[in-house]
Amino acid sequence: MREKLTMAFAMIILAIMIPYLGTMALTGRVGTTIVTVATIDSGKTVSLEIEGAYVVLDVEAYLRGVLPGILPGDTGLEVWKALAVAERTNIYKKMQGMGNIDSEELDSVYLSEQEIRERFGEQNYDAYMDKIEEAILATAGVVILYDGECIDAMYHRVSVGTTVSAEELFGESVPYLTAVVSNHDVESKDYMNLVCVSKEEIQELSILEGTEHGYVKKVMCNGEELTGEQAQERFGLSSLNYYIEDMGEEFRIVSLGKGHGLGMSLYGASVLEKNGKTYDEILCYYYTGVQLSEKLSF
Repeated sequence: MREKLTMAFAMIILAIMIPYLGTMALTGRVGTTIVTVATIDSGKTVSLEIEGAYVVLDVEAYLRGVLPGILPGDTGLEVWKALAVAERTNIYKKMQGMGNIDSEELDSVYLSEQEIRERFGEQNYDAYMDKIEEAILATAGVVILYDGECIDAMYHRVSVGTTVSAEELFGESVPYLTAVVSNHDVESKDYMNLVCVSKEEIQELSILEGTEHGYVKKVMCNGEELTGEQAQERFGLSSLNYYIEDMGEEFRIVSLGKGHGLGMSLYGASVLEKNGKTYDEILCYYYTGVQLSEKLSF
């Protein structure tokens, strides 16, 4: 009788322990909730339309659909983290202290799961998205601050070897958007881009005014004065830093860098990561004098 009771007691203990042992084997944790991007409640949400349905997503879940549209899936983890913080900062700044914002008020583009699968490919989808989720979770709630306020976390693909200051580009000083060296950017395949314009289409094309480092402010085009941005858009140029060469039968426009050149260079961030820098070091390098906020606790 005693042996039977002992055996029954042992079976009960084993039945109780098996689920815990299984959880420990799979997750390394017992009795804790596994946090995913989908389960985070930051108190900040974005309203948007997805495939015809109007939904409200937590900012962290929203970032999961935004980040894949900005960089290739094989981007390094620390760069994904830096980008997540920059995008989150820009969303929070647009919110102006409110708890919700409509996606139409944001500059970001949200991709559906199908669009992400098409972008990354089915073979790479899980691995790439796992890394993006890891980046979001590792930085959840973190934003970039200057004097306690969210900054305009500007970023671009490739600089011209140095980022441009807001003062040079716009004539207005922004303390955290100063020029910093990013010299490895000149090694990028996107550093130089050429556009040729036939003189049958355009007979006159010249730069009237530019900045010290080559950012164009005014262009003369067939007797019409354009801003540097208008000419950039008209001719499909990769950046605002360009020069024009008269080649006889055509004009050759040579653009340096990719994007506006302000803030963080994504190519330069990748180089810094390869040199051992973490996401917070990358952000504090490209945005002068900033601080990072606390991470969400969960």
